[in-house]
Amino acid sequence: MKDTLKAKLKRGEPVFGTFAFMASPDIVEIMGYAGFDYVIIDLEHSPKNWSDVANMIRAAEVRGMAALVRVRENAEKSILEVLELGAAGIVVPFIRSADDVRKAVKATNYAPKGERGTCTLTRAARYGGLRSEYLAHCLRQNEDLVIIGQIEDRAGVDQIDAIVSCDPGLDALIVGRSDLASSLGEPGQVEAPAVIAATERVVEAAKRKGVAAGIGIYAPAEAGRWLDAGCSLFFYSADTALLLNAAASATKDFQQAVAQRG
Repeated sequence: MKDTLKAKLKRGEPVFGTFAFMASPDIVEIMGYAGFDYVIIDLEHSPKNWSDVANMIRAAEVRGMAALVRVRENAEKSILEVLELGAAGIVVPFIRSADDVRKAVKATNYAPKGERGTCTLTRAARYGGLRSEYLAHCLRQNEDLVIIGQIEDRAGVDQIDAIVSCDPGLDALIVGRSDLASSLGEPGQVEAPAVIAATERVVEAAKRKGVAAGIGIYAPAEAGRWLDAGCSLFFYSADTALLLNAAASATKDFQQAVAQRG
């Protein structure tokens, strides 16, 4: 099996990524130099045009880093657009049912596995360069593309057994604890007992069905706890917060140095 992100997930190998909220290929390339396994280019909460997304995917490819795209919504055309730009996979927000999974799988995969629209002229198809082997290209896409669903509310947790039982189904699930906390009546309390219990329920269900379990961590050291629970897909922070925190830390250190001389 080719050593793609999907292959690593199937092996249960821990992978580490972050979000890209800024419309910047340079930021994505820097994340690659930093050693992240993958980046999630966000379209749900931050504005980008298709040229931005294409160039961000290119930047990830230069560094050998998987470029996933979190789509705005679980809609056929939204998914098709990012895949035709060459994304390694998609992240679908607010998965709440088995029907949501089937919808995403159909939109991502070519027939007979799905119903993805066909075009031989896209970046994903090398602008027409794969016409003579288009069937093989479609089969490779079906094999390699990663479909990740986000569980972010009570409805998704309640339907988790049906969600992970779809075949074909998701390659991974990630728990969005911030939205989940709000859904459970604990806004901002990602460590509340009800939030942790719901998260563990999702992770356990995913493990039973061979779906990779993922989680957003609020500090890298937190990974050990969730590795023990069965998670293998981790994402940490985002480009905006990483830049802000580094800049704020430098400013604080400078101010302290100045104060010590006074």
